[in-house]
Amino acid sequence: MKRGGKHSLKTFVYRVLARRLIITALIIASAFALLVFFTLRGEVSQIVIERALQRTELFNSQNTELLDVPGLPDHQALEQAVETMVAFRIKERRGHFVFVDLYDKNGTRIAKFTDADHMPIAAVNNAVNTMPRRFPEAGQFWYEILRMGGVPYIHIVAPLANTQGEAVAFFHGVFAVSAATIADARRRLVRTILAVIGIVFITAALLYPVIINLTRKLATYSLDLLDSNLEMLKVLGSAIAKRDSDTDAHNYRVTIYAVRLAEAVGLSNREIQGLLKGAFLHDVGKIGIRDDILLKPARLSETEFEVMKTHVDHGLDIVTRSAWLKNAIDVVGSHHEKVDGSGYPNGSKGTEIPITARIFAITDVFDALTSKRPYKEPLSFEESMAILEKGRGSHFDPSLLDAFAAIAERLYQEFSGREDDGLRRELKAITQRYFTAGIDSLAY
Repeated sequence: MKRGGKHSLKTFVYRVLARRLIITALIIASAFALLVFFTLRGEVSQIVIERALQRTELFNSQNTELLDVPGLPDHQALEQAVETMVAFRIKERRGHFVFVDLYDKNGTRIAKFTDADHMPIAAVNNAVNTMPRRFPEAGQFWYEILRMGGVPYIHIVAPLANTQGEAVAFFHGVFAVSAATIADARRRLVRTILAVIGIVFITAALLYPVIINLTRKLATYSLDLLDSNLEMLKVLGSAIAKRDSDTDAHNYRVTIYAVRLAEAVGLSNREIQGLLKGAFLHDVGKIGIRDDILLKPARLSETEFEVMKTHVDHGLDIVTRSAWLKNAIDVVGSHHEKVDGSGYPNGSKGTEIPITARIFAITDVFDALTSKRPYKEPLSFEESMAILEKGRGSHFDPSLLDAFAAIAERLYQEFSGREDDGLRRELKAITQRYFTAGIDSLAY
């Protein structure tokens, strides 16, 4: 079978597959980049928070004499102590406090410091003034991360204890993360993200030839399997024709007619696949009918005809055993139904009958009328169409009959009565078109 399809296998492997690998790599790299971003940000934040807490604890330990005085009356000394702590900001690589409030245990402010040299200090003051005051118990602290002007700040609230371990004051401070720390974090983030992206793309590049090889093998195997299925379909159809004293040519012609009509009314690729399978196997159930009825040259009795009708049930029992043949069920099970409900086996009416079965019913009768049989000569095109017209609304779907009438004469001139290799070539072209479309992209 020709390896047809929307894309050639080479195009699929070298373009479609490569594009999908790149997109997948980008998605994975982006996911890892986000993970790295939040991980590094958390690590940097934790380092800065620990440093801010260390500065707070250092302030506490250096000023226990002031904190031991009952009532903490020396507010000026406390403010001087805060200014001394902040004065070391130049040496602090991680950042420094730009705002500090000290409160006694009753919640009264006893000292305050604001770094006037800090550029966005107005925004800091505004944020602090709108914050609720928190006074944790001894041994506890609280913090939150603030963002002002795109710059991170750490708001810390910690108890200040005297030498007896009693919480006698509370430290409220806003710690500004240094520009150096932010720049260092960004450099680490960029380096790590680039490393992650590089690893992902190197992995994709290493997998690419492996996937190409596996895809080639899978596509080849899929095509070979499809070839085998189609060959078995044709062989089984031929076996049925032999059993019914018919020829392959009828199966070929009626299948071609049915597909042409299906194309004219806009059936989907999947529906036409089912129609093709069903057209080949529509009478597969006749294998289960005994010879004295199947091959009887005279008209069947009513009892014999009831037995003959069971070939539909036999056919359904056969095709439902194969997952690949399940979409042939509509034609196999309903090709003897009539739109007025007088058909069999279920007496379905109108659109209750699957459209593929309604299409097949028209083309099956048309080929039977225009073909030579041992018991009759072929009818002319005009005579055949007149008989079909008599079945309008009773046997045949009127709208489908109109669509067939528009293409019937061309089909008659091209295929009627033919039993040559041209039929096989035409049917092969049809099966290639509808069964290999998308196989190269593994969409079949």
